[in-house]
Amino acid sequence: MFGLEKELVESVERKTSQFLKVIKNCLKIKNESILIISDYGDKNKRLSTMLACGYYLAAKSKNLNVELLFQHVKKGFMHADDHVVKALEKLEKGSVIILAVSNKLGRMGTLKSFRGFCRENEHRFISATGLADARTNHFELFIEAININYSRMKKKGLALKKILDSAKEIRIKTDAGTDLTFNVDGMTSAINVGNYQEQGSGGNMPAGEVYIPPKGYYGVSGILVVDGSMKTAEGTILLDEPVKLYIEEGRVVKLEGRSAFHLEKTFQKYEDRAKYPYRVRHIGELGIGINPGAILIGSTIMDEKVLGTAHVGIGSNYWFGGDIRTVFHGDQIFKSPIIFVDGKKISI
Repeated sequence: MFGLEKELVESVERKTSQFLKVIKNCLKIKNESILIISDYGDKNKRLSTMLACGYYLAAKSKNLNVELLFQHVKKGFMHADDHVVKALEKLEKGSVIILAVSNKLGRMGTLKSFRGFCRENEHRFISATGLADARTNHFELFIEAININYSRMKKKGLALKKILDSAKEIRIKTDAGTDLTFNVDGMTSAINVGNYQEQGSGGNMPAGEVYIPPKGYYGVSGILVVDGSMKTAEGTILLDEPVKLYIEEGRVVKLEGRSAFHLEKTFQKYEDRAKYPYRVRHIGELGIGINPGAILIGSTIMDEKVLGTAHVGIGSNYWFGGDIRTVFHGDQIFKSPIIFVDGKKISI
């Protein structure tokens, strides 16, 4: 079934109630059509298939109108398979889309970006991308990260958003050596707490972060010590030794650490592709994880949500209110942040 071994199908079937929780509490699906898009992953990396099948079986158990499509794994700037693009084009307005893919959905031909397409057509969506960074046996951990108390997380997220939205300056420190200052004067934070009930809305699943762009290109300075996981062009690396980033006038100017070369190669790769190469190394985001069920595993879609972590996104941020448009966005996750908002320490 679904190209999965029998024991993997049985593992998915045992978690039907947890997938239903997302369908009921996060999406509140009633009569909408549901399109699920996935791929078959790779050996020992079948998480995309398992999650997609979990949502499919949960929807079927409630007799919802659901279709599950598979395509080849998409990397870099590859296009989504034709049958997937055609299915998206044919979706009736106000449908629900669920993505669970090993890397990316892929380019959508004449259609806009995925988020833009959903907004224009009033589709709601949840997405889990980059799942090739995780292994098949991470399935149970992903289930724990989606099987949480969403109302409690929403309350925490809204309280944090209120603080960030009124902030002028955020300073974030760690015992590992991070000391970074963000100018966020006039900026508005975004919140991801699994509430995808408004037309055109959507976001990650697992959910659980509050994030804000800095003001302009030059509003970040200091030192960032990444000791959680690091997003690179080759995937997410779970670090056993920290990587230190020196940031001046909003831009990474120096890297140190045994694994730093992975990030340097990533910058160079995307600078070679970018219309405006200097934008690639600019800091685009400060994010704070608030999901109590998530743990660090070396998969950004999970790691950036972990309660007790924060992350700095490097590169593009235009889709959540920033000024930077470029071909790269990579979240660098670090542990145990101590956060000061306009000089006052806050608790998460």
